[in-house]
Amino acid sequence: MTSQTRIANRAFILLGSTERIVSVEDSSPLARQVRDLWHESRREIFALHPWNCLIRRAALNRQGSPAFGYASQYQLPPDCLRWLPWSTGDCEGFEGEEEGRMILTDAAAPLRIRYIADIEDVTAWSVHLQTLMTYKLALDLCESATQIAGNVEEARVRFEGQAGDGGYLAEARRLDGLASGKRANDSARAGSKWLGSYAGTRRAPGM
Repeated sequence: MTSQTRIANRAFILLGSTERIVSVEDSSPLARQVRDLWHESRREIFALHPWNCLIRRAALNRQGSPAFGYASQYQLPPDCLRWLPWSTGDCEGFEGEEEGRMILTDAAAPLRIRYIADIEDVTAWSVHLQTLMTYKLALDLCESATQIAGNVEEARVRFEGQAGDGGYLAEARRLDGLASGKRANDSARAGSKWLGSYAGTRRAPGM
């Protein structure tokens, strides 16, 4: 069964390191490095794409009104890493925007949403997401684990790719897209001001 330890050891293999850890919870320097990097590395790759295995749905209750601009506000679920606004024309669609862990909108309750959940259990991830985490962890570990600064660029190319080659990130997105039925995953980007900022572009908050 895939585990944090197996993913970490596979990352060491990708880096050409002969060292391994028995458990991410042990006291070895490598295990401590994995623990230090794991949480942030995981959340970074989760936010890069609406992975099917991480998408959840919720019906939110109204939590009063914001100071101005909208009639209602709704609290995002505690495990919500990124809200996924509905596609244009979707029957559940509404106009609104996210501010301070709240969705502000004029829509009536219950507010039905889709979102990327911050799921820590690696056994709940798809195979390609597990593999992507291996590449990401290898990139984040490479200099400290191998003591060779030049390995950073090689690990980055494996993860992100270069001109004409998207790396494993592009492949993982492609594989995840093949499992989408009703809508392409990229349609979940529509209307997300947060994602527009993350990607370096600004988009309107419409659904």
